[in-house]
Amino acid sequence: MNLHLCLDGNFIQQAIDAFEQFYPKDNLFIMFNTSKKGKYRDDIFLYRYELDDPDILMKIQHICYRYTIKHVVIHALVSQYYPILIQLKEKKLYDGQVFWIFWGYELYNALGEIGTYKLIDNMSIFSWLTYIAPTPLSRIIKKVLGKNLRSEYLKKSLPYIDYFCTWFSYDFELLNKYFDSNLKFKYFKYLSPYKDTVQNDKISFCSKEKDLIMVNHQASLTGNYITLFRKLKSLKGIEDFTICTPLSYGSKYIRKNVLRLGKRDFGLKYVPLLKLFPVDEYNKFLDSIPVAIFGALRQEAAGNIMRLLRSGTKVFLRDGNPLLSYYREKGFIIFSFERDLNSLEDLQPLSQEQQLCNMKTAIDTQIFYEDYMPTFFD
Repeated sequence: MNLHLCLDGNFIQQAIDAFEQFYPKDNLFIMFNTSKKGKYRDDIFLYRYELDDPDILMKIQHICYRYTIKHVVIHALVSQYYPILIQLKEKKLYDGQVFWIFWGYELYNALGEIGTYKLIDNMSIFSWLTYIAPTPLSRIIKKVLGKNLRSEYLKKSLPYIDYFCTWFSYDFELLNKYFDSNLKFKYFKYLSPYKDTVQNDKISFCSKEKDLIMVNHQASLTGNYITLFRKLKSLKGIEDFTICTPLSYGSKYIRKNVLRLGKRDFGLKYVPLLKLFPVDEYNKFLDSIPVAIFGALRQEAAGNIMRLLRSGTKVFLRDGNPLLSYYREKGFIIFSFERDLNSLEDLQPLSQEQQLCNMKTAIDTQIFYEDYMPTFFD
């Protein structure tokens, strides 16, 4: 049996389906943050707990005694996992290896905290954001207050992990550059396709909304909304465009401030997306977007970006985002926010020839679950 430590929400359902597809009835899922009350399959081994449960170590130990645990898979890495990882190893509650399926924020927030990676634009000692965002100053404040430091629990957790699982090797290189690690790389991507779902894949052009710009994909501080809005607002004629910000995911506080900034800068032409749509409906929404801009300086929103590229959307990324060079190396036509967005003309949609190029590239560079899941635990 493979023990999975999961956080409720996001792409966990897809992960459950993938592991059950290739390792049926051989997975046990412990789901944390159950207040979200995600609905999951009835035919799996599933336990629900809160991360702050004072008896969580004892409960997990009892589960491991009841089942024979081979491997441990942690989906993301949060500070509460550290004592669990210690117990699992020291009490020999599994006899295989530990696989960390990387989400992104775990490493990038730690690097921002120690000052080796810039996540937020224009941080100032006079801005309160400097003290809550992952920055060296916020690290000092947290240390004084005795709070968990992202960089510290990451550093302490690494000896208890064997594999770093992601689709983006740059993140693995970044981890090894700034942290002592003996982890091995393992490919995994939450939203991989199955071969039988795309065997009749046909290229077709998506119907796009007119004069619509999507900005970021969630209410996140790392989206750098102020930078994006400021540049868009400076473009002569921008009032002819509708600005849409998907805000159904993320921080409530950031959502509140993005709504305020959007209404201030764009008035009635600002249309936030607040409703949480089913996956199929959200994908249709993405397919309808002619132009999308992302403000993150780190690897983020890759699932959204790939869907947009494949549907023929014109995508702008930040120069500091490693995904920009990654997609260009793959052959995609993708644009720099800093260098390629200078006038209203730059917001014109891709030509059909450019859309076709990105659609073909997306198909040609696909990696399927069948390509790596059968050997995931090897």
